Amino acid sequence: MKRFLMAAISMALLVSVVFTMSACGAKEAIPETEGYELKIGYTLYPPMDYMENGELIGFDADFGRKVCEDLGYTPKFVEIDWNTKSVSLKSGEIDLIWNGMTITDELKEEFLITDPYMENQQVIVVKKDIADKFKTVADLANASSIAYEDGSAADALISENDALKDVRQNAASAQKDAFLEVFAGTSEVAVVDITMAKSMTADGTDYGKTLTYVDVGFEKEEYGIA
Repeated sequence: MKRFLMAAISMALLVSVVFTMSACGAKEAIPETEGYELKIGYTLYPPMDYMENGELIGFDADFGRKVCEDLGYTPKFVEIDWNTKSVSLKSGEIDLIWNGMTITDELKEEFLITDPYMENQQVIVVKKDIADKFKTVADLANASSIAYEDGSAADALISENDALKDVRQNAASAQKDAFLEVFAGTSEVAVVDITMAKSMTADGTDYGKTLTYVDVGFEKEEYGIA
């Protein structure tokens, strides 16, 4: 059943992308899944999942609803702790991890994962007046402190870099919290997904006047659903 679910979701992702979520005729629910409530694990992470006027919206939230509609599922969104996402999935608290999850070899060994549906990259967020201080990953060794989401792709990149072992590291419970540490001045640098960095530092946002993001050369990643 789990392999069937992953295959069905991968196919629905492909169809949704090809048709750009346009109306393309009536969909028939898959008999084995019709009416089933699919529990989708997420964290608050704009622009993928965030609250607006009391409703969960964002790219992943809207995409999840569309895919569930195509497959005949009823989506139920369950907020989780990203650092314990594996426990939530294994325990049955959720059926899917769908929240800008970077595909890694370790996760492939642990779970069934769909085909990639979006490209991502880790970037740094800093105050604009010191952005020129950081041009490469090696420059991060000169940071006074680095914030990141506990259990995230950024966590792995930082913890595996021996050159950063002497830099004070602040593990936050969510990417947005790592981002806000830079805004508050409690961390000099935050390492976050470029999807979040672009959204939260854009012109007209609360943070765009003082913060910016820099591509320091981290390798490209891909999002998938576990």
